[in-house]
Amino acid sequence: MKMKLSTKYLLHIILSVLFFPIAFLLVNFVYYMTLTYVLNQQDHIYYEADKLKSSWQEDIASWRNLSNEEIITHFRETQDYRYSEIAWISDGGDILYASSDKLKLPQAPLNVSEMIRWNEQANQNHLVLTAYVQGSEASGYAYLETPRSIIGSQWEIARDRYAHFWFLGIFFVCALFVFSSWLFFARIQKRLVTLQKHMQKTDEDGIPRNLDVKYEDELGQVEHSFNKMVNELRESKQKESEETELRRKLIADLSHDLRTPLTVIRGHTFTLSEQPLTDKAKQSVHVINDKVAYVGELIDNLSSFSLLAAGKLPLRMQATDVIKVLRSSLSAWYPVFEQDQFTVDIELAHPVMWEVDELWLRRVLDNIFQNVRRHAAQGRYVFVGTIMTDSGVAIQIRDRGPGIHSQSTRKGAGIGMSIIDMMCTQMNLICMIDSDDEGTTVYIQQKSVQ
Repeated sequence: MKMKLSTKYLLHIILSVLFFPIAFLLVNFVYYMTLTYVLNQQDHIYYEADKLKSSWQEDIASWRNLSNEEIITHFRETQDYRYSEIAWISDGGDILYASSDKLKLPQAPLNVSEMIRWNEQANQNHLVLTAYVQGSEASGYAYLETPRSIIGSQWEIARDRYAHFWFLGIFFVCALFVFSSWLFFARIQKRLVTLQKHMQKTDEDGIPRNLDVKYEDELGQVEHSFNKMVNELRESKQKESEETELRRKLIADLSHDLRTPLTVIRGHTFTLSEQPLTDKAKQSVHVINDKVAYVGELIDNLSSFSLLAAGKLPLRMQATDVIKVLRSSLSAWYPVFEQDQFTVDIELAHPVMWEVDELWLRRVLDNIFQNVRRHAAQGRYVFVGTIMTDSGVAIQIRDRGPGIHSQSTRKGAGIGMSIIDMMCTQMNLICMIDSDDEGTTVYIQQKSVQ
């Protein structure tokens, strides 16, 4: 059974709490065993303070009543004090013997205050033992000066000598614990980063790939959930694609099937219009023709919307003289507006060159003009011009209708405006609409390049 991530984390916390006392005991145990049983301590120089003092006093007592030369010979030849310095000062303050200049004795004759001062200075880094030597020729105090670095038991001397290994051991164990902690959290971070990158990397269909789940812990459950979500997205994407294709085919078939009866109706209304009719009948024929044309436009918009949504309407971007396209489109629509008694104002004062598809731009303008004719007819006014904005030149088309939010018997489902938005977006244009009860203004301009 795989251990859960929460269990691993809890164990890590417990280990963190117990680590330092356990590490301290472990390092001390290894350190003691190594110094005691592994390292060769025979060559270590050490003096135990009590034993040194006892030996010094016994030796001094055994040299009682000896001549100066004999006492000095013992000082020089005694191997027990070969790592110490010895001085013998007579009662009169004369230096009878000094083993070396390391003693730094004052100039003879010495008095009591000088000896006390020297003794205090020597005691800072040395153990100084004194004993009274009573010889047959001279008497005085003998001083044994031993460095404190070699005063102690064999274990104490070895411990001080190899103390740096103890600190290295503590540092190594702590570093090992820190490394294991870093490794533990680094693995979790790596798995999270891998999951994040996997979410951002997608296939051609825009859906991430499935993850390989290696661990059955909490993060593993998240990875399983991610794979489940990816599979559901892929299935949903496939269903959506199938439904889109079915809807596109249905619209195409309906458009084809509806155009045939509309053509027949147009033919019969034309035949009726050639016959002698009453004024009321002529009005009915005109209404029929208008509605048939409106239904034909709806069918064209529906077909175009389906192709745009599926990305199957050809787009050919190229540098285009927008003013030329505007003038051409206005030339085609001017007779229509004139017939409906519209006042047309045109102010194309600024040159405009855009990277667009000319046919798509014409379709956008046709849809806008068609909306003006159908939904703003009561205002009988349309303005087409170019204006300067902070982002460059924009096309402005303005009417004096009741606004796009007003109720109208000729108001559709908004497919025409959807086509305008989709075409402008794909041509890297921005289409903005400002509408109130005094009219509607449409602005079209190119997106600014960052």
